[in-house]
Amino acid sequence: MASNTQSSQQSDASNVSSDAPEDDIFRILVATDIHLGYNEKDAIRGDDSFRAFEEILEKAQKLEVDFVLLGGDLFHDTKPSPYCIFKCTELLRKYCLGNKPIEIEFLSDQAAAFKGNTSLSVNYEDPNLNIAIPVFSIHGNHDDPSGPKLISAMDLISSTGLVNYFGRVTDLKKIDVEPILLRKGETQLALYGMSHVKDERLGRMFLDGKVKMMSPPDIKEWFHLLVWHQNRANRGVKNFIPDKTLPDFLDLVIWGHEHDCKIVPEGTDKGVWICQPGSSVATSLAEGESIKKQIGFLRVYKKKFDMQPITLTTVRPFMFKQIELKELETGDTYDIYQEKSVQIINNTLEEMIEAAKHTECSLDLLPLIRLRVLYTDELPSFNAIRFGQKFVDRVANPEDILKLLPKQKIRKGTNEKITLGTCSLEDMEEWATRVEDIVLKYFETEKLSLLPVKGLTEAVTKFIDASDNDAIIDYVEFQKKQLLDKMIKEDPDSNDIEVFVEEYVRSKEIDNRDIEEAANILNDIKRQNNRRKGSKNSDESLISDDDDDVKPSVSTLNSSGSRPLTGPGSRGGKGSRGGKGSRGGRGSRGGRGKNPLF
Repeated sequence: MASNTQSSQQSDASNVSSDAPEDDIFRILVATDIHLGYNEKDAIRGDDSFRAFEEILEKAQKLEVDFVLLGGDLFHDTKPSPYCIFKCTELLRKYCLGNKPIEIEFLSDQAAAFKGNTSLSVNYEDPNLNIAIPVFSIHGNHDDPSGPKLISAMDLISSTGLVNYFGRVTDLKKIDVEPILLRKGETQLALYGMSHVKDERLGRMFLDGKVKMMSPPDIKEWFHLLVWHQNRANRGVKNFIPDKTLPDFLDLVIWGHEHDCKIVPEGTDKGVWICQPGSSVATSLAEGESIKKQIGFLRVYKKKFDMQPITLTTVRPFMFKQIELKELETGDTYDIYQEKSVQIINNTLEEMIEAAKHTECSLDLLPLIRLRVLYTDELPSFNAIRFGQKFVDRVANPEDILKLLPKQKIRKGTNEKITLGTCSLEDMEEWATRVEDIVLKYFETEKLSLLPVKGLTEAVTKFIDASDNDAIIDYVEFQKKQLLDKMIKEDPDSNDIEVFVEEYVRSKEIDNRDIEEAANILNDIKRQNNRRKGSKNSDESLISDDDDDVKPSVSTLNSSGSRPLTGPGSRGGKGSRGGKGSRGGRGSRGGRGKNPLF
C-alpha cells in the first residue's frame, strides 16, 4: 500500500492500522477516465474500453467494496452508440446487482445531492432495486450534458438506477459544492463531487471567491474527499487548476481528466493529498498513456487513509519510445543515410515489440507501439505508413506506429521556430488534449483583432462535441453583427476604429461576456430546432458517423519538407481524449474555415 506519512498533513495520512475495526473502514474502488466506446468500430481495439471496465467492476466485486467512485469520462462520446450504452448497462447489472448488504449510511438530503436526476434518492435505498455495489460518478468533459435539455449519457445510465450521478454544476456564476455525507461505523466521510467545468472559467471563479465547498459543522470529525475532472497539467496560464487552489480542509482529492497514472497520493504544501488514477484505456499514443494502467483501492478510517494501487491486467500493452537520428555524415549519400536510419528504426521497433511481450497483461493482445523519431536531415523517399504495414498482425496500430518529427521546424525566410505560445509544434502531442487547447495556446501570442478567443473556443467545442456544423459560423456572424451595431451606435472617428474595436473585444473577454454569449447563442432552443429541421441526418446517423473510421492520408517525407501523416492517434486536439478530433475528420477538411470571417 502507498504509505502517506507527512507530519504536516491535516489528516493523519498514514496507513490504516491493521487493528482498526473492519466495520469502521470505508472500502472504496477508485477509477477515472474509462472512455467506454473509444474506437469501438476498430476490428482489433474495439473491445478495449469495455474489457477494462469489466475488470474494474470485477475487482470491486472481489474486494467487496462499499462503493465504486468514478472521476468522469465514463463515456468517450457525448452521444455514445446504442451498443456502448448496452454494454455499459450490461456490465453494471452483472456486477453491481445482488444480495450483498450495504453497510454505509447516507446522511445528506438526498434530493439536494441528486438534484436534476430522474431519481432523487441513492440507488441502494430504492425498494425496486437490489444494489450490491453502489457506483457514484461525476461527469467529465466527454460525457457532459448537451443539447437544449442538457441531457448527457450519464443521465441515461442514472435513470436506470445503476449509477448515482452527482456533482452536477448548474450555476456557472456561483458554485456551492455540498458534500454527500456518509457514515460507516465510527468513520464519517464527506464526499464532494464537482463535474467538469471549463478550466479557464473555474480558475477565474476560484480567484473571485465564487467557488465554495461547504463542510459539516464538526469539520475535524469528517474525512473530506473531493472528486473532480479538470486540467492538472499546465496547458497555459489560465487553462489548468493549480494544486494551491484546493481548500486546505480537504484530506484527499481524486483528480480525473489527466490520463497518465499517478495513483500513489502526492502531498501538497497546503496539506492536501492528490491521487491521479489516470485512464484505463489508451485514447492516444502520447507517452503518458504508456504508463502502467492502474486503479486504486482506497480505505478510510476516521482521519486516516491508504491507497493500494491495482494494476489492470486486461489492458492492451502500449510501448512508447523516442529516438533521435544522427545527422548526415560527411561522405554519406542520402541513400546510405536512409538505409542506416531505416535499420535503426526497424531494430528499435523489434525491441519494443519484444518488450511488450513481457508486460503484466494476462491476455494475448497485439500491442500498441509508438516510436517517435526526431530527425535533422530528411529521408527523401521514406513512407512511414507503408513501412508500418510490415508490422500488420504483429501490432494493433501498424498505420501510425511511427511519428516522424523534425528536430526544429523553421519558417521559410526566417530563423524563427514555429511555436504555439511557449510550446513547439513537436511538443503538441503531449499538451494538446483537445482542439480547444490548440486554439487557446495559439492565440495566447497571435491575438485576434475582431473576435473574442474564449467565445470562439466555445464554438469550436460545440462543433466537435455536438457535431454542430454551424456553430463556428453562427458565432462569428453574431459577433460581426454586434460589432457593426456598436460601431454604428458609437460612431468612432475613422482614425480611432482600430483602438475602438480592440477595446470592445477585450472588454468582452475580461468579464467573460463572450463565453456567456456563445453559450446563449449555441444552446438557443430556436436554433437547435432549426438545426434538427434542416438536418438530413437523424441522431442515429450522427452516431454512426461519429464512429466511422477514416483511413489516414498517405504522403512521403521528401525534399520539400513534407512528411507522412502518421495516423489518427498521433494528432493533438481531442485525439488524446479521442472522439472526432482523433481521426482528422472535419478538422482536416477545412470547410468554412477557408472562407474569410468578415
